[in-house]
Amino acid sequence: MIWENRWHPLLERWVTISSHRGARPWQGARVSEIGKAPSYDPECYLCPNGRRISGARNPNYDQVFVFDNDHPAFGVDAPVTSPSQEPYLTSRAEGICRVMCYSPDHSGRLSGLKALDMQRVIEVWHDQTQMLLAQDEIDQVFIFENNGEVVGVSNPHPHCQIYALPFVLPVTQQIISALTSYRARQKVNLFDDIIAREIADGRRLLSESSDWIAFVPFFAQLPYETWIVAKQPIRDLTHASKASQGQLGEMLTEVLGMQDRLWPTPQAYILSIHQAPKSLSAESDYRCYIQIQPMLRGAGLQKYLAGVETAGGHFLNDGAPEEKAAELRATRSA
Repeated sequence: MIWENRWHPLLERWVTISSHRGARPWQGARVSEIGKAPSYDPECYLCPNGRRISGARNPNYDQVFVFDNDHPAFGVDAPVTSPSQEPYLTSRAEGICRVMCYSPDHSGRLSGLKALDMQRVIEVWHDQTQMLLAQDEIDQVFIFENNGEVVGVSNPHPHCQIYALPFVLPVTQQIISALTSYRARQKVNLFDDIIAREIADGRRLLSESSDWIAFVPFFAQLPYETWIVAKQPIRDLTHASKASQGQLGEMLTEVLGMQDRLWPTPQAYILSIHQAPKSLSAESDYRCYIQIQPMLRGAGLQKYLAGVETAGGHFLNDGAPEEKAAELRATRSA
């Protein structure tokens, strides 16, 4: 049992690890096991030949398919905003939003892709990042997948979203600030120190290669939270070689498989690829990393972000990272 506050050095705030609360009585709703979806759904607007709300029909694709989002949060044609005046400031919601289908298989999951198909996904992430960062107005490319009904995914077809933004996301700004202040104090890269500590401890490690390392962080905010961090100076996916992309694909398949084998119901999660903004100095200590934020804390049990987390901004993690990493590693023999 671990019951203590732990410092999140990248977000520069405390996280409370209270593993004894994981076994507390629960009379609320449970997430039911989801039935097997068909491999093709003629009513699905993400399936091959599916008709989208815009009226466009998808091609009969057989690998990865990328298209501009029909309902973008940010757009090149975002309207001119209302007048901006302190304290109520406004600006245009500019940017590019794309949808990327991993596979034509409506019933598939990212964790279940064959090796070559996963490599194709990594390659397209790389190519989309490169293509979008080449546009003058774009500063950061953020890729994410919302997976599972409890996360609020709008369509179960395996897909992610790609946001190309003219500004830097708040979490990225915070991490850049933390890296800068840590470098000034300790004279080293904070990411290197985190990696060194995780390797030295070993209890939270999940997988390691020459270029990437996967672990449940000491400062995890959620049970089973997993990070895949570049061990080399890879600030975004465009800096990852073909060999490095191959390592990343293998590791991502491995750790997502661990998550999905925990219980009969596959894990629900938010997967995000954190990449440096184009405007960031080349000397920055920033490293590309993938964050997997699971939304199930146990079999059928959703992790709710309630009062102190949503309203107060302080995370309570009901699972000790050391114990959750051991549970994930144990699925290798499942």
